[in-house]
Amino acid sequence: METTDVVIVGAGFTGSTLAAALADGQRKIVVLEARAGRNPRFAGELLHPTGVGVLDSLGLLSPLRAVGGRRVRGFCVLRDARDEPLRLPYDEVPGGRPDGLAIEHQAMVDELRRQAIARPGVEVRCGRHVTDLVRDGGRVVGVRTDDGREQRASLVLGAEGRHSRLRGLLGIAPRQRLVSMNAAVLARDAELPAPGFGHVFLGAWGPILAYEIAPGEVRMCLDLPVGEERGAPAVIARLRREHAPFVPEPLRGALLRALDEGAIDLAACHAISTDRCTAPGIALVGDANGCAHPLTAAGMTLCLNDVRLLRDGLGGLDLGDRGSVDAALARYQDERRRFARAREILTDALYDVLRATDDGTRAIRRGLFRYWTSGPRARGASIALLSCAESRPRAFVEEYLRVVAAATGGVLRGEVNAPSLAGRAGAMLAMGRRAIREIARATARRATVQSAASRSSTISSATALANEAPASAIAMP
Repeated sequence: METTDVVIVGAGFTGSTLAAALADGQRKIVVLEARAGRNPRFAGELLHPTGVGVLDSLGLLSPLRAVGGRRVRGFCVLRDARDEPLRLPYDEVPGGRPDGLAIEHQAMVDELRRQAIARPGVEVRCGRHVTDLVRDGGRVVGVRTDDGREQRASLVLGAEGRHSRLRGLLGIAPRQRLVSMNAAVLARDAELPAPGFGHVFLGAWGPILAYEIAPGEVRMCLDLPVGEERGAPAVIARLRREHAPFVPEPLRGALLRALDEGAIDLAACHAISTDRCTAPGIALVGDANGCAHPLTAAGMTLCLNDVRLLRDGLGGLDLGDRGSVDAALARYQDERRRFARAREILTDALYDVLRATDDGTRAIRRGLFRYWTSGPRARGASIALLSCAESRPRAFVEEYLRVVAAATGGVLRGEVNAPSLAGRAGAMLAMGRRAIREIARATARRATVQSAASRSSTISSATALANEAPASAIAMP
């Protein structure tokens, strides 16, 4: 048995950043990573300005830029390969940073791990599989690894990703659904229509996300339905047939060359959410709490928001003071839940609208493009939601209603369905139903957040009382 101040389970993007954030020169922090080598699978590579700001505050932004990080100025959306890119620049968000960051995932993790190890008091141990939690009564006081050893700690933090083992050990049952499949392709000798911007191409079964991760190297993430093709050759054939025509030249040629080489990485896109992420002595961080479809590229930014909240909440605390630690964890749970729910709401709604599979979503998509072309205020409000600079469900509802208002004219002119009176009425009805559904979902999730926050406050108070009570009182039946 070994005792330390903090145990972090997972030394990937979130765990390494978290270790660097909590290192203060006095705390001993042990990071346990299951893999002995690199993770061969594709993972997130794009950070919005909100996340970049967290990295900058931790002194981690400059090192990432030094190993290849590329500035991202915002996003472009193209409805068709012949379309002019519709730009949504970050600098139209009032008070926000003007750029994000894109970098190859493994290069990013390697550098963040180096930076964490360089901080005083941080040790990273690879090849250590955590199999169980160590408890003292109702409190988590450490973890057990597959070699039978116990690593005791004042605080345990789980950062092992969306398939978190600790989440199950805590009895947290997530809501989970499989949304789509994603094919990641690296196109070399490639050029984006608007250099310096992330791109979303529409028209295929699902959206295509593209961004530059190195000079002349563009990562492309192509959305696919679940369960249709089996094996890489069939997937590649579908991508060539049904996705490539919606990518403009010369990027299309680079995509086809990459497909000829057969270099694709397939991954499942899950939507996972939880109502709680803490227990006495432990908190889950980042994707261990859940994830959404990668279309909005907000996953790593949300992870960094969790890191920021824990850094601010635990900074200067005596981790041996259980009451103060549990109160800080309860605040973290409440604050991160609001941020995460806004992302879930936006991702679900935007994914449906950009796919536009029915009259309602087609009408709203037309309205969305009309809204974006109305001026910088509209674009700034949308990109603020997309980039996590704005996280209030109320702000989402207000923007959604503005988009519906912008869509109404097109519906009445018969641009969505048949131009007959019946066709226009049907499109209007479908759009209304879709709008009511999304607003109801946003309102329901907001109520869930408030209810969970109330429960968390009650639990936090009870925990504080228990920590203050004499040991004999706690032991009484």
